[in-house]
Amino acid sequence: MKQLEGKTILVTGASGFIGAHLAKRLARIAGIKLLLLSRQIQQSNQPNVRWLNEDLRHLKSAYWDSHNISRIDYIFHLGAFTPKRAAEANQTDRAIEDNILATQRLLESVPGKPRKILFASTVDVYSSASSEEVMTEQSEVRSSSVYGASKLFCESLVSAWAKEKRVDCALLRYGHIYGPGEEKYQKLIPTVIRNLAANQAPLVHGDGSALRDFLYVDDAVEATLRASVFEGSVGPVNIVRSESASLKEVVSLLIRLMKSDKKIEFLRDKPNGASFRFDSTLMEKLLGNWPKVGLEQGLAVEVASFRGEIA
Repeated sequence: MKQLEGKTILVTGASGFIGAHLAKRLARIAGIKLLLLSRQIQQSNQPNVRWLNEDLRHLKSAYWDSHNISRIDYIFHLGAFTPKRAAEANQTDRAIEDNILATQRLLESVPGKPRKILFASTVDVYSSASSEEVMTEQSEVRSSSVYGASKLFCESLVSAWAKEKRVDCALLRYGHIYGPGEEKYQKLIPTVIRNLAANQAPLVHGDGSALRDFLYVDDAVEATLRASVFEGSVGPVNIVRSESASLKEVVSLLIRLMKSDKKIEFLRDKPNGASFRFDSTLMEKLLGNWPKVGLEQGLAVEVASFRGEIA
């Protein structure tokens, strides 16, 4: 990460799931000046890290002036409304205000001319695929949710702004990212961990055969950092593992890791749900390859973190 040494870097959504892991990695780079933007008031004891408390929707040029920030070299834009459960995916007001409007305000206000802006998009921009289809960047984009549609629109906003300003950009469509820090979400893995910790049987819709492509959060951060130092613009590119596992496999692994005697309760009256498989060919072509964290290893770390065994 030599290219980032000594640079001023902004991370929006720095207190979020992926943002917090990214900020921790960035803070270790020599000579970096790290600006962490969040709605939550936080402090850092690292001299090179500065927390900024502001709502993206309210950003103006005067804000940066008031904090004596005249230049930002790299922007990692992760701040957004991300549904914590499926029922929130069509919250129109939040998708418009926290995703589209917030992105517009950031782009309008940013001081100077950055070297690159990286935008955290999502594989939710794609239309629902059949179980047989392996999703690539050429797959149809037609999100079934307002959240996915707002992210796709923001991709266009960032791309158009970068082209106008002659700034490199990276559009990163994150897949199913898991790991420590996702416990605030009502997704499969944290929900099952909570149930097992409470001595409750995990519930799985249908027969558990639906597939998911889980990528450990440290690997998502690695891909993000590699995209930042890639020469030129990147993407859209799927940030995925390209190895799918069934829900039954994932839950069975969690049961074993938590040494539980509970059995999966299959809700046979519920549909299995769609399967998702992704191709990581473009990601590896552009960003290279590295040893990915295996599913069992990653789940073991998440379980240990939930139990408070690691920081």
